[in-house]
Order: sequence, then structure tokens, then C-alpha cells
Amino acid sequence: MSISESNSIACSLLIDMKGCQEIKKTKQGTQYSIDPTKEPTIIFKDSVGNKKEMKFKQNCTITITHEKILYNRDDVIIKAV
Repeated sequence: MSISESNSIACSLLIDMKGCQEIKKTKQGTQYSIDPTKEPTIIFKDSVGNKKEMKFKQNCTITITHEKILYNRDDVIIKAV
């Protein structure tokens, strides 16, 4: 896990993921490289079933586990869908 992945959000169901390139699988989960020029988005349901969309402001990495998405707050915008 990257040192920049300091925040997390609960993810009970991953619905759709576009423009995210898998880097490697780790013990924590799967790490992805994010390049905003590819217009990446992640749509998921949080722990209470609310549908959320994650968009990215800059190049970064994220890690997706079975229960949450680890990210850096400065790189991401999360909004309800």
C-alpha cells in the first residue's frame, strides 16, 4: 500500500470501474494506478447501501479490498449518485 493511501471508505459492492489500471495484488487488496487523462471513475455502494461515485483530480494510486477503498483525500472527489 502506498503511503498516500491514508483514507478509506466502506465499499460493500463494487458496481463499475473504468479507466483504472491494475498494478498488483497485495495482502491488503488490489492496487490500481489512476491517470485522470483516461477519465477514471469508480461506482460502488457504501456500507449502508448508498450509491457513490469516486472521481480523481490527479495521478495517484488506490487500493481496493473486500470491504473498503483506500485512497488519498487530496486526489479524490466522492459524491452520491
